[in-house]
Amino acid sequence: MNDDRPKRETISLEEATISNMWEIAAIVEVLERKGLCTKQDLFDIISEFRKKTPRAKIPETAFPEPYLLTETENKIIDDILALLNKNGLTSHQSLSLLERLGGIIEMGQRLSKETTH
Repeated sequence: MNDDRPKRETISLEEATISNMWEIAAIVEVLERKGLCTKQDLFDIISEFRKKTPRAKIPETAFPEPYLLTETENKIIDDILALLNKNGLTSHQSLSLLERLGGIIEMGQRLSKETTH
């Protein structure tokens, strides 16, 4: 057996799932921007597939549905993705940065709760 392959970083199932979710969201975004389909079209197809294979059905609350985002949220997401791409961040670097940002936001929430009680 040849062990000359480069070693890969081991990631958790949660990290792999989130990475997969972002990659799929990016593909959906590209398809929509190219005018090939809408997010609603894709949601309808996914719903159809889920009806055909109920064992593979994921609860509706597992992931936020991208088509439910407001225009403001969509604009912010587009701006964030543009900044990440402009600065040449890899998907791993982008995820790490966004996780850090999430931590900062959570810290702000905790601090605001402490000052209001």
